[in-house]
Amino acid sequence: MSRHSFTVSESDAGERLDRHLVRVLSLDSRAALQKAISAGSVLVNGRSAKSSYRIRAADSIQVDLNESQSENSQLEPWKFPLQILFEDEHLIAIAKPAGIVTHPGAGNRNQTIANAMIALRPEISNVGHPMRSGIVHRLDKETSGVLLLAKTQSAYHQLTAMFKKRSIEKHYRAFTFGKFDRKSGRIDHALGRDPRNRKKISVRAKHSRSAITNYVVLKQFDFAALLDVHIVTGRTHQIRVHLSSEHHPIVGDLKYGGGNWNRIPDANLRNQLKDVSFFGLHAFSLSLQNPFTNKQTYIEAPLPEIWQRLNLSK
Repeated sequence: MSRHSFTVSESDAGERLDRHLVRVLSLDSRAALQKAISAGSVLVNGRSAKSSYRIRAADSIQVDLNESQSENSQLEPWKFPLQILFEDEHLIAIAKPAGIVTHPGAGNRNQTIANAMIALRPEISNVGHPMRSGIVHRLDKETSGVLLLAKTQSAYHQLTAMFKKRSIEKHYRAFTFGKFDRKSGRIDHALGRDPRNRKKISVRAKHSRSAITNYVVLKQFDFAALLDVHIVTGRTHQIRVHLSSEHHPIVGDLKYGGGNWNRIPDANLRNQLKDVSFFGLHAFSLSLQNPFTNKQTYIEAPLPEIWQRLNLSK
């Protein structure tokens, strides 16, 4: 019998219980999980729940699976070099490279940040989600930057609560198409699943949640701008969708309107960005009061080399 216990993050809230568990446990069969749910082997906040239950942020989930059901629910270490930005006995922050998935999901179980982290710090393999090894928030595959992890179960619960209370300040650098007519702005559009494409997020969703994004223009180019973006909420694809809704999609964001390389007038720059599948979103910094030392902790991830080489930074 294999037991997994974890707390639902804010970014996963709203997902069906069965789909969520199949994804985070990387199970081959939803049927096996359905049997476990029907047998009462899956508890949400200490009570059995239906497969269709929509999970909520901070829900406590306990899953008991037999060996045949859980044979694929263990992370495999992946030796991949990670840059450590900060570390103490409770927390660790790394610089996530662009192009790598944060944690296992459909089609990728072995080459993710979660797999790399248990190769780097095996002691965190049982912290938090069973397939996320201490990860308390996520970055999209294409996005680079600061990723914060918990090294202990106590730290995991503390950080999860802090993200829920929005007491961790997150700033991004965004390279977006178009000229801005003002130096700063606030985007306040509720977000939810796109009714026509469930893999996308939309400002026109039927079932949506509030989302707030603040930005400051750091540098204006002829065809694009470099922004400092501060997100008040942490919804899935929030920055990408909000900026796209204002006609300023992230450069290189194929999903939300930023994939037209011909909008870049300089052929040399256009070809260089296109050749590396450039994606103009970087999680630049995190600021929090360390719950164990009570010290204000600021963590910053240097901009990727391509940004610096092409002078896309301020």
